[in-house]
Amino acid sequence: MVIIVKDKRDGTRARALFKTDVIITEKEFQKFQHFYLNKFKNAFIPKLILIFLTIAAIAINVVKKKYFLVGLIIFLVIVYLIVLKVTINLQIKKKYQNSIKINMLKETLVFYDDYLESESSHSHLKIKYEDIWQIYETRDNFYLFTSNREAFIIIKNNIDDLDGFKEFISTKAKYKRYYL
Repeated sequence: MVIIVKDKRDGTRARALFKTDVIITEKEFQKFQHFYLNKFKNAFIPKLILIFLTIAAIAINVVKKKYFLVGLIIFLVIVYLIVLKVTINLQIKKKYQNSIKINMLKETLVFYDDYLESESSHSHLKIKYEDIWQIYETRDNFYLFTSNREAFIIIKNNIDDLDGFKEFISTKAKYKRYYL
């Protein structure tokens, strides 16, 4: 879809290739935060050590026929994982509710040949594609990272020509599919 947008600064017309509106709801914010934590804050070595130690503890107690301790270890690991998930979700919810810039932010993204523009009640940005660090595609969204800490959320359901957009955006920066 080609959209003609009047440039606010000099009155010229630019050829927009794609345009999408994004409202960052708590659900979208949670999806992004889980993606971010899994992708960039994934403490792989500590998790691997925890798994190894758990398996070793279970194996040792099975050999010693201390089945109560095996059950206790499995129970404690399950409780730990549940508490961890609940704690992370509560932190994400609190972060969303306390952030005025994010809470129910409505943003319009317009994609041109050489750059994209973001317009919201808080800002107007023009970003060249060469300044995009990485693009990730998940099942529901695209995340356009301008750094390893900042990203634009693009909801797939809000894009009219999804296949055309995928083809277009995958050529603009380092592009990866990432399905959780």
